[in-house]
Amino acid sequence: MYCTNCGRKLPEDGSPCICGAQNGNFNTQPPQNFQAPPQYYAQPPVRPVTPVHGMLKRFASSKLFFMCALLFTVQMVVSAVSSVIEVFTVLQNQAYLLERTPIGTNFNVELNVNIVPVQNILVLIGLWLLYASAKKTDTPFMSTAGVTLFKVTEILQIVGCGIFCGMLLLIGFLVLLASSGAPNVTNYTGLPDNIAILIVGIAFVVGLLLSVLLLLYSIKMLGVWTSLQRAIQVGVLPKKLPGYALALQGFSIFCDAAAMIAFFVLNAWILIPGSLCSIAARVYVIRCMAAYNREVAGMEAGSF
Repeated sequence: MYCTNCGRKLPEDGSPCICGAQNGNFNTQPPQNFQAPPQYYAQPPVRPVTPVHGMLKRFASSKLFFMCALLFTVQMVVSAVSSVIEVFTVLQNQAYLLERTPIGTNFNVELNVNIVPVQNILVLIGLWLLYASAKKTDTPFMSTAGVTLFKVTEILQIVGCGIFCGMLLLIGFLVLLASSGAPNVTNYTGLPDNIAILIVGIAFVVGLLLSVLLLLYSIKMLGVWTSLQRAIQVGVLPKKLPGYALALQGFSIFCDAAAMIAFFVLNAWILIPGSLCSIAARVYVIRCMAAYNREVAGMEAGSF
């Protein structure tokens, strides 16, 4: 109810309007042509849904993506368990040797522990976040939290490669100074001076070149994840994964296979399951990356 005199909303307890109490007008019925003042509410912006949203949700909720995340999880768990068992084995052997070592004997304990990198943990969490977000049926959109973790891993990789390249340059400069000040290197290497310096120089150049290539790769992948994040947000077509990303996964499979052969030769049986799981996970990663590029190429061809 509104006051016919001033248009104020009448109190809910039935008391007259304050203007009526002042002017002696206690009419409580609104006039026939009286309209209540409009009320405005802030409406949230509506995000347009594009075919890219559907493609991304369909891909991230597929069985192939699920198997990729599952195998990556199994590989990390198996590697972590293998590392723990290896640590306990080393500690047991060292304790046995300590019991049989005479008092006063210098005994150096060396323990190598394989620690799962933080980057792999972030990638694993990102994969499961993307899968869980894509499985939601109450919204056509996905969360960008998983892709954000991918970007964090690339940033960590860029920082690490930058620091490593700087250290290599510093070490190379120091070695250059030392070699120029100490011409007789034969006493340390058993090789002529020029051959020793050539070997050190080749190793330095190869290491620096690989570090720079890895740095450029991480910068490129950071741009890919940024485009994917924008695609999830506004529905534009993302970039395809570069071909050398698939090639790097293939090279990693070769390294895992070589490591597995070395573990077999050295009787390090406990580490072989981790290599097998790593090979299987990387195979599915390659399949998943190739399927993603096909989806993006199909969207490009259809000019959504």
